[in-house]
Amino acid sequence: MTFYFARHGETQFNIAGKVQGWADSPLSPQGVYSAYKLGNGLANLEFVGACTSDSQRAEDTLSIALEARENERARLRSGKALAAEEVLLDNDGDFPDLSEFGDMDEITAMEQYLRTRGCLTPQSKVPDTPTAPEVETRWMVLSEQWMPSVQQADAIEYPARVLPSRVLEEPGEPPLPIRRDTRLREWCFGDLEGQPTVKLRNRLYDLFGDDLPRAEQNKRIDEIADYLSRTDKTHRAENFAAISTRIASFLDDCGASVERHGGGNVLVVTHAMFIRALVFMFAGEQEDDPSRIANASLTKVVWDAGAVTVEMVGDTSHLSSAGAAPKEPQPAEEASEITPAA
Repeated sequence: MTFYFARHGETQFNIAGKVQGWADSPLSPQGVYSAYKLGNGLANLEFVGACTSDSQRAEDTLSIALEARENERARLRSGKALAAEEVLLDNDGDFPDLSEFGDMDEITAMEQYLRTRGCLTPQSKVPDTPTAPEVETRWMVLSEQWMPSVQQADAIEYPARVLPSRVLEEPGEPPLPIRRDTRLREWCFGDLEGQPTVKLRNRLYDLFGDDLPRAEQNKRIDEIADYLSRTDKTHRAENFAAISTRIASFLDDCGASVERHGGGNVLVVTHAMFIRALVFMFAGEQEDDPSRIANASLTKVVWDAGAVTVEMVGDTSHLSSAGAAPKEPQPAEEASEITPAA
């Protein structure tokens, strides 16, 4: 059987630069859109089930992705063209860059996409001045609507709160069975949870005596987990033995269960450092390629009677082309520093 591990979409804590392990925060607009693109990119793959971490950011990512996947599969079966708003959204292959607007149709399409998912509540009044033409003003308003304060973040509601996802009614293709699993949680960072990532960076400096590049830290994540556990004042942070045990337990339990029922593909939405630890455990030669596990990226893992093979790490090709099948990633440039925001 084959696991497709996806990292959740970008969150408000990711944007704010806060440590996010067992702590949680809502998806950002980019996070919603990349979850939608993730689902589109999986349309040509068959799945027998899906699993998610019990963190809300992972559940929302899975639900949005499944909705997009099922709708794209229905569109492909029908032979219909993409809806007008989807064509416009796919022009750039990414969330529109606020510095490259220029077409009222684009902003109208994005507003429609977000509003139909219950994710857009006006909060801003940006004046329309000679130096801020109407289209620019609307981009500014849209951007500000998606930058809530910490106090507002918990009040944001998503239509993806309830699993399974809302999909088009298609005879003969029921929604996939979905399981939440606490073993898929991100690392617990203890007293660093919700803190600025600079505090995590400082603690890693204490461990290594230097600001090591991300690629170098990826080779020593067992040391990192153990050090964070030893120095955690709340005594909640997990050491690497605890993290690796729950990863192996999930792979074996889920793998054996799917194998007993004939095998197949399983989509799993989890977190960056969970995936990084998995790669460290089973594919040491790929531990820094790519050096960063991007939001909504895919990592392919084959399980065969307990033998684990990592075939692809951190692929993002589906985020730049609608409905594209995952491709082998190209080597990424090494980052000058690491901030393992989960």
